[in-house]
Amino acid sequence: MSPQARRERAYHRYVEKQMKQRKREMARAQKEANRQLKRKLKNLQPSDPQLTTSLEDVSPTSYSEPSEPAAPPTSQADTVVPPVTVSASDAIATQDPQQPTRP
Repeated sequence: MSPQARRERAYHRYVEKQMKQRKREMARAQKEANRQLKRKLKNLQPSDPQLTTSLEDVSPTSYSEPSEPAAPPTSQADTVVPPVTVSASDAIATQDPQQPTRP
């Protein structure tokens, strides 16, 4: 084995070892973070539900009578709209072939 090949092989193993150590450290740190999160969640006590209320001013001056009765709403069953069909081939066929197309 040539000295150059030995150096390349040694460097390759060095890089592999460093990557393996880094991966192992990240896995350990992640495990510890998960343990701490579980401990925190385990120690949490549920809080009592909070209710918020607000009061509005309902004075007689804020209310007004309608001057005319409202028109009865029209039912959708009475209104019929014919279906519309759109085709892309119609738009292409109606275009003048001598006109340049827009990009």
